[in-house]
Parts: sequence; C-alpha cells; structure tokens
Amino acid sequence: MSKYLLYGVGEILLVVIGILIALQINNWNEDKKLRIIEQELLYDIRENLIASSGELKKSTTYNKLSISSYEIIMHYVKEDLPYDSSLDSAFSYFAYWRPPNFTHTAYETLKSKGLDIIENDGLKNHITKVYEEDFLIVTDELRAEWEMFQSIVLPFVVKHILYINEQEAQPNDFEALKNNKEFKNIMGIKMSIRKNSIYMTETTKVTVDNLIMVLDEELELNKIKM
Repeated sequence: MSKYLLYGVGEILLVVIGILIALQINNWNEDKKLRIIEQELLYDIRENLIASSGELKKSTTYNKLSISSYEIIMHYVKEDLPYDSSLDSAFSYFAYWRPPNFTHTAYETLKSKGLDIIENDGLKNHITKVYEEDFLIVTDELRAEWEMFQSIVLPFVVKHILYINEQEAQPNDFEALKNNKEFKNIMGIKMSIRKNSIYMTETTKVTVDNLIMVLDEELELNKIKM
C-alpha cells in the first residue's frame, strides 16, 4: 500500500511540475511576443520622430526667412525708403508661415495596445511627454497664428497686397502703407508670435532629437537581450 501511495504522490508531483514548467514556458513565450511587439513599436516611433524632427527643422528654416523678410520691409518703412523690386520676395512671406506636420501614427498604435507594453518607465514617460505636451505646445502656438491670420491678416492682405505668386507679392500703395498704423501693428504682432513659434520649434526639435538617441540605445539593448 505504501508503495502505491508513494507512486501516486510521485505521479501527482510530476504532473504538477509539468504544469508549472508548461506555465513558465508559456509565460516566457508571451513575454517574448510582447518584447517583439515593443521593439517594433519603438522602431516605428523612432521613424515617426525622425520625420517630425525634419518637419520642425523645415518649419524653423522657413519661419526664420519670414522674420528676415519682415525686418527688411520694416527697415524700408522706418527709413522711409522708396519701393524696390527686391521687396516683392519679402512681401510674399506676409501671409505665409510653415507649421510642422507631426507624425502620430506609431504613438496612436502604442496607445491602442497599452503604454505599459514599454518596460522602461523612463522611456515611456519621455515618449508620452513629447507627444502629449511638447507637440501640443507647438500646435497651440501655431493655432494662435492661424487665428490671427484668419481674423486680421487675411482681410488686410485682400485690401492692401497683391499676390502675384507664392514667391512674389506687392503692396497696392507702398507709400500709403508706410504710414498705415494697422500695418505696423500687424507686423509687430506677427514678428512677436513668429519669433516665439521659432523658439518653440527649435526647443522641441532638441527634445525630439534627444528622444531619438534614447530610443536608439533602447533598441540596441533590446536587440542584445533578444
């Protein structure tokens, strides 16, 4: 009887051990699948951030050119200089600016799968901050300029400036424009808002580029682990 009992207990222990091993293997397989998904998402986020960094650079470059153009125009106004054809290019920037187009596809996918799929809490918080705070600050700043354009700049342009094409524009009466207080006020506000936008895009680009480097390190580390 004791032999049968020992045999039965032994079989039960073997079954329990087998189940525990199977569960462990299953958990390991599931974790490996999650790590593969995490690696793919981090790579996609990195690619999206590279695209967004490029957009921030293009936005900054164009908007700095617009500031230079505004300063040229205001130099002619303050010095009471006659109109010169070189101002055609400067006036073409009056109604335009370049907002960065951020790519959110990979981040939205990450949110749908759950942010906790990223094991590194510091990296997870870094990604969340860039998308939920830094990009939104830039977008809000550009929204302020868009609202100004719609309500103030566009009506003024329709009345006072002729757009020949995207590279050339001319005021209907430059001499009258030089003494137009509304024009000077618009230029002052535009330059202030635009300079702030440039500061925000440059600052955000530094943050984004830093996150890209952190992602590179994390992807390399995960590759070694796998």
